[in-house]
Amino acid sequence: AVTAVTEATRQSRAHAVPPPQAPVPPQSSGVQLNPDCLEAFEKMKLGGKGGGPRFIIYKISADKKFIEVEYVAQAGEGFAELKAKLPDDDCRYVIYDALITTKSGVETNKLVFIAWSDDNAPVKPKMLYASSKDAIKKSLNGVQEEFQATERGDLEEEEVNKKAAGNK
Repeated sequence: AVTAVTEATRQSRAHAVPPPQAPVPPQSSGVQLNPDCLEAFEKMKLGGKGGGPRFIIYKISADKKFIEVEYVAQAGEGFAELKAKLPDDDCRYVIYDALITTKSGVETNKLVFIAWSDDNAPVKPKMLYASSKDAIKKSLNGVQEEFQATERGDLEEEEVNKKAAGNK
């Protein structure tokens, strides 16, 4: 009797309609953050008497597996140098140390995440950078504002500083 039930159960399962599959949540690109990205960022946050760099430019490696540091600003380099170092026809991530004036009139610094995605960049890099953005943003604690730029005209220091100050 046990064999008959087992056989009947097997046959009914073989003809049963499979349960509906849950939708697959969107996957990030799988690009990982290279540890030197965090080290450079922590040095920037600490700043100290040396002031720390005003910006760090990050890029996705040629093998498309890692986000890595492309450039760390030297002493005295500011927003003009940042703009000059961003490539045409490609994408980058930037952490910029913006100088803002608070509502109470005090000058302070605030870190801003800049997503550079040139309008003329090919679609594949744009998609890769867009899908990898959360991986870097979540890892860099202390960055509160994001600024997106798709052409050089979008990259104005005054606008980035406004965004950093919370003035959309």
